[in-house]
Amino acid sequence: MRRKPKIRTLKIRLIVSIFAVITATYGLVAAAMMLAYHGGAFSFDNLYELGRFGIRWLLLIFFLISFIIGLLVFYRFNQLFLQPVNELSKALAEVEKGNYDVEVSTNVKNRELYQLMNGFNRMTKEISSVELLKKDFISYFSHEFKTPIASIQGFSRQIKEQNLDPAKQQEYADIIYRESDRLIKMSGNVLTLTKLEHQNVLTDIKTFSLDEQLRRTLLILEKQWSEKALELVLEFDEIELDSNEELVKQIWVNVLLNAINYSELGGILKVECRHDGDYAKVRIRDYGAGMPDKVRERIFEKFYQGDASHGSSGNGLGMSIVKRIVDLCDGKIIIKSQLQKGTTVIVYLPLNNEERSE
Repeated sequence: MRRKPKIRTLKIRLIVSIFAVITATYGLVAAAMMLAYHGGAFSFDNLYELGRFGIRWLLLIFFLISFIIGLLVFYRFNQLFLQPVNELSKALAEVEKGNYDVEVSTNVKNRELYQLMNGFNRMTKEISSVELLKKDFISYFSHEFKTPIASIQGFSRQIKEQNLDPAKQQEYADIIYRESDRLIKMSGNVLTLTKLEHQNVLTDIKTFSLDEQLRRTLLILEKQWSEKALELVLEFDEIELDSNEELVKQIWVNVLLNAINYSELGGILKVECRHDGDYAKVRIRDYGAGMPDKVRERIFEKFYQGDASHGSSGNGLGMSIVKRIVDLCDGKIIIKSQLQKGTTVIVYLPLNNEERSE
């Protein structure tokens, strides 16, 4: 089994190397001084006289100087290099144990060491945030998954164990159907979001009509906005978009469903599609309940639902999917909202994604 290198071993080797180099250097200096004695005239007589009276003291002085300078060099080298490396080694051991909250000092003068320490701190912060996100995701998912299962179990037991009239049986059966449908949608959204988060490049790019896609999406959602008797106000430019048609469609489905759910009965739903330089700008506005700033700031978090009274049919994943798709398209999404005045969602998508895909 291969042994791991230790800092202590490195220190010993460094000490020996420093003293060997410095002693040899000063030995050469001493020899040069001996040869240059009495104005540089070299002779056996001069060397003999020097040996009689001072060579032993001269070598002793050079040895002491070598020893002192060696200690100073080692001390400085230890401060500049070995201590930061030792600290980094201990921090790596903590990371290996699963502790990602460690941080090493970046107060070093060497540029390469500074980059190494700074990179390590960035790495641990990133890992720590990913671990926290994973724990939150598991916690939220477990809660959201458990609630509909408990409802299905409870109402199915009621149907099985009690003699219910047909109206009650129908009511409980409808609840079971809605909760099971909610589970199916949640599972589908989790799979979709997981796939998107592992996708770094937009694929399956083709040219399609954005305004026509918005019209078809509104037709698909006709039942939902008709039940609320919403008045549609549409203002579309003819826009050809190079992008992934299916992914872009999911943006409009999720945003429009939210706008419909939060609109008041008999309200207005306004959808605009315009050219904006090299981008297509889609603006979807409802005049419903709106949301406070603290909800708006967290709207893209997984499983986050700001208002349970309106969002009970959802699972808090729709806007997370929207944000990820917009990012993949190299676009931008802006949300503006005021309580009791409604919400506006503005999406910018580049007209041409071919170059980015390549």
